Amino acid sequence: MSKGNPTERLEDDLDRAKARGRWLSDDEQAELDREADAVAIQVEAKQKRDRKLMILTGVCLLIPPLWPVALGLTLFLLYPHSMARIGLAAAITFLVGGLLLAGLLGLVMVWLIQLLF
Repeated sequence: MSKGNPTERLEDDLDRAKARGRWLSDDEQAELDREADAVAIQVEAKQKRDRKLMILTGVCLLIPPLWPVALGLTLFLLYPHSMARIGLAAAITFLVGGLLLAGLLGLVMVWLIQLLF
């Protein structure tokens, strides 16, 4: 609600009621206000995270060995949902590949030990 005088608040309430087609109870209005506050907090947190990532990307651009990190951060800032899916797929692939490689190396080691003894 606006913090103006009571007449402005009543006009705002009337406009909201016209938009919704009915008056809201105090509980319904409080719930809508809580939801709006939660959304505002999420948006602010996302903006803060993005600002930190942009600063980190700028620092990575200044240090040549960190250019791949800067590229990854830039892609994440531009396409957050797609890069999250790609990152998840890459993590699963590396995990499965690492487990398969460890198993294969274990089998090769057992074979070599049997061959030598």
